[in-house]
Amino acid sequence: MNGAEERACNTTHRDWDVTQPGSPGFFTQPAPSEAGHPAMLIALKPESRCASQAGVSYYDAVSHHQTDSFPITKNHAAHREQHLNSSIAPACLALALLLLTFFTPSDVSAAPTIFVAYPPENYSVPYDHVLLEGSVPAGATFQVDGRAIDVGRDGLFIEWLPLKPGLNVLQLTSTMGTESARREFRVTSAKPQPLPAVPTSIAAGSIKPDGDFKLHDLGAGLSSRTLSIAFAGSPGSTASFRVGERGPFPMLESGPLEADNSVKSASGKYAGSFVINPGDQFTDAPITVTLRGADGQTATATAPGKLTVSAAGQLRVGSVTTEVIGLGVNAGASAARNGPGRSHILQLKPGIKLPISGEEADTYRVPIAPGQHVNVLKEQVRLLPTGAPLPRPYLTRIETKRLAGSTQIRFLLPERVAFSVEQSAAPDRQYLDVRLYGTESDVDYMVSDFPDDLVRDLRWTQEQDGVFKTRIELKPHQQWGYYCFYDGSTLVVQIKHPPHIDRARPLHGRPIVIDAGHGGAESGAAGALRVPEKDIVLLIARRLAEKLRSRGAVVTLSRQTDVTVPLYERPLLAEKIGAEVLMSIHANALPDGVDPATRRGSSVHYFHPQARALADTLLASLLQRLPEIGNNGIHYQNLALTRPTSQLSVLVETAYMTDKSNLRLLMSESGRERFAESLARGLEEFYRALTASDK
Repeated sequence: MNGAEERACNTTHRDWDVTQPGSPGFFTQPAPSEAGHPAMLIALKPESRCASQAGVSYYDAVSHHQTDSFPITKNHAAHREQHLNSSIAPACLALALLLLTFFTPSDVSAAPTIFVAYPPENYSVPYDHVLLEGSVPAGATFQVDGRAIDVGRDGLFIEWLPLKPGLNVLQLTSTMGTESARREFRVTSAKPQPLPAVPTSIAAGSIKPDGDFKLHDLGAGLSSRTLSIAFAGSPGSTASFRVGERGPFPMLESGPLEADNSVKSASGKYAGSFVINPGDQFTDAPITVTLRGADGQTATATAPGKLTVSAAGQLRVGSVTTEVIGLGVNAGASAARNGPGRSHILQLKPGIKLPISGEEADTYRVPIAPGQHVNVLKEQVRLLPTGAPLPRPYLTRIETKRLAGSTQIRFLLPERVAFSVEQSAAPDRQYLDVRLYGTESDVDYMVSDFPDDLVRDLRWTQEQDGVFKTRIELKPHQQWGYYCFYDGSTLVVQIKHPPHIDRARPLHGRPIVIDAGHGGAESGAAGALRVPEKDIVLLIARRLAEKLRSRGAVVTLSRQTDVTVPLYERPLLAEKIGAEVLMSIHANALPDGVDPATRRGSSVHYFHPQARALADTLLASLLQRLPEIGNNGIHYQNLALTRPTSQLSVLVETAYMTDKSNLRLLMSESGRERFAESLARGLEEFYRALTASDK
């Protein structure tokens, strides 16, 4: 099918709303599947230009998602791979969505099928409710254990279902006319239950630390030499701990407090701290906790982790070996964090030397400033021989270098050190603060290329002992991305110049990457109307790309078909082509334990301040043009697709697939058209506003 035929096919069905049964040109007919279950064969009018591809597109949309949905014949499956590699596959993806919801009572003469999108069969949730979502053919009823469940005209059900403790064998029944289908569905409620007050006991697996804690050097800060100990046990008891032969030390039960600081209601959660002082020495010292209960009995248990404090008290030195993806992708695997598994503090580069004060489970503890340390995975660092000198370079020179499209700020260091970059993007306060750790200042010379429309000034200060800070003050009202790398031992911070924007056509020539979330083996949110997130967002992304191109933008899609794209390949693509914006399109869903009636609407997610104004403009456009969708706000969130700094990176959650009205809007072609138009206009408005602010 050529481009004109694709457009004709899309136009033919443009005004059909998939939430309205009985649209023209479709019929359904029962047929046995290979598994012996009822199946649906769906056909188009013979004159439809997409008819020859309909079965294959339908197969692409559903066969990989749920085995109990309507399977396609072997003949269609045999052509799937060839079809996916053709230019026709994307053209009929929207048609697949239409086909999936045209089930009317008059169409069906066999027993109705029951499709459960979520949860999976034999699922376990740590809650007393579960989100049950799926669909039956339009016009059918649906019951769970004999209780009628609200079903829409399109067959959609989304139910917040109460569970009894343990295994629940749900009896699902759907009836259409004289025909009924029944199905057993198993889900387990494994809600954690607090231990009873008696007999006195300690919950297995609850004791912290759960990994060894080793200190080579105590350091100056209290936090760097404090060991936290915690466990869960019988409520209302008296708890204590010992470290080796030291102790016992009291522990406090947490919970809301009375005016006299006594615990109002016992929680059974106990915590305490052990401060390691100069001169303390331990070698694999066990940590034991003891609980004396209301019944007079005592329970004792030992933590998995042990404590070691080196008598030498000398810092070790490690060299970072982690591989780096791109320049500004900032992959999570190369991050130093403010504790094991916690948030990112700084990005690591190969060859950086780090002082190491101790070990915590599978991480090294790295002091980066007085009273502050970070944790780095052991697998990212190679320990140097004992006695290796600590990194403590003097910085003597900073330069700026203007290039085509960017300016470099070059820190001429004698060796590689850890660093961080903090950004301010207020309209009248645009700057980057670069901190070099373990570095002393000896700067009395800076050279700046001239003229430079980007950098206003460089100012430095010795912020703390071993912390050198440089503020890069910028002239424009909007930053467009930066990335950092080492050129030998010279740290380079490269900042992109602002684009030249045509006010009449603000998107003309602008390089944009649109990422359709998930794809291939990654389905994303389950689709109660038999279409997963990955297929819905691909349609929105493709339509958005068309709209942006019609406005003159140079658009690249991270995927155009149902293929798996590795997570970091998406921002890496944007970086490689020099994109100004990376916009990732998703549809939201709730985690376990959240009532679907409490959450709906669009949201836009960002991480770096340079992307905040774009996030605001996109959400404002969505809410203006889809007021019924709901406002789920602007989210500051550290995500793989918001963390990249090489361009403005945002992630758009168009709507909730766990909200009925949101899902129906996503499933309707007119709804997806409105999402695409809202995002296109929002991006256009963002660029246009910058032409006024830079005057």
